[in-house]
Amino acid sequence: MTQSRTNNAVLAAYGTLKSAASKIAGKVIGNKRELSMRFYKEECMWYADVPGWPGPKAMLLMVDGADTFLDYLTHNGEEITLDISLDPKQGYQVLNYTHPHPGNDGAYYTTEMNGVDHKLWLCGVTEFVFGYMPEEVWFRR
Repeated sequence: MTQSRTNNAVLAAYGTLKSAASKIAGKVIGNKRELSMRFYKEECMWYADVPGWPGPKAMLLMVDGADTFLDYLTHNGEEITLDISLDPKQGYQVLNYTHPHPGNDGAYYTTEMNGVDHKLWLCGVTEFVFGYMPEEVWFRR
């Protein structure tokens, strides 16, 4: 097996385990359909503030387009609280599921930013919050 294939297999296994652990922990703690969630920037990196998250803080890092999305929403600010719902809500915008992450760790979503579709990754921690990767995630500032 080549080094590249070995690395891909390890990443896929890690993603699968992380997602499975997130789903199980979320089911024990209880999943929500609506919540307010804080996101904050620390040393130029965005993090999600997920109450009850049992894993390391590094797993709450917002990357791969999610960081750009938060910069956009905050006008390059340092913190934001979003109201989030799995059900459509008037006055909310939507993230639309497009495809699973190749390492089995969450999924990619799109949303409109400045009239253009923006792709972002929501990792398996989303499954801790909701119990699965939803088709739509509705949000507002």
